[in-house]
Amino acid sequence: MAERNQHVDKAYIRNQMAIKRNSLSSEQRKLWSEQACSNAEKWLEKYKEAALMVYVPFRSELDLAHLIEWGWRTGRNVIAPRCVASDRSMTLHYLRSWDDLMPGAYGIMEPNPAVTLPIDDGYVPDIVLVPGLAFDRKGGRLGYGGGYYDRFAEAANSHNPNNATKALWLGVSFEAQFIDDVPTEEHDLKMDGWITESGVYML
Repeated sequence: MAERNQHVDKAYIRNQMAIKRNSLSSEQRKLWSEQACSNAEKWLEKYKEAALMVYVPFRSELDLAHLIEWGWRTGRNVIAPRCVASDRSMTLHYLRSWDDLMPGAYGIMEPNPAVTLPIDDGYVPDIVLVPGLAFDRKGGRLGYGGGYYDRFAEAANSHNPNNATKALWLGVSFEAQFIDDVPTEEHDLKMDGWITESGVYML
């Protein structure tokens, strides 16, 4: 019963947080997105050689366009995921321009595998930026229910059982998406920190 209630709680929170995020004006989201990207750029200066995994925003998500273009200008390895709906897994691809993208699963713009080939299984970028609907200050994240990032993290850990090449997993969101406590389960990915319009925070 407790597990069932948790799933109900997650569904309710997802719905409420989607409504809340969608209610932000496009002007406000644009301003906060640019501020968050600027915060990320300053923070990333100390990780000059780090490969950066981004997401391509969908609907009202915080837009990483400025950060992605900054990564290209500074010669970073910018990597984006492509969702494989059949098994809810992700493949990773180097993203070198907006022309590398095409509509993919769920209508989200994703790397075109005919243009940018998948990176070998087991590869994990140094820094992974993770979208979500809600976060808490303890590392909790509530995604969209597909489990793509959870499965990716689990696969990454299985390829690196000794955690020798540990990635930093950073949630990306507006401050308005934080709640007191995200209901989590054993398999849920925990964040190492967050990027918002207010700054970069690490646990």
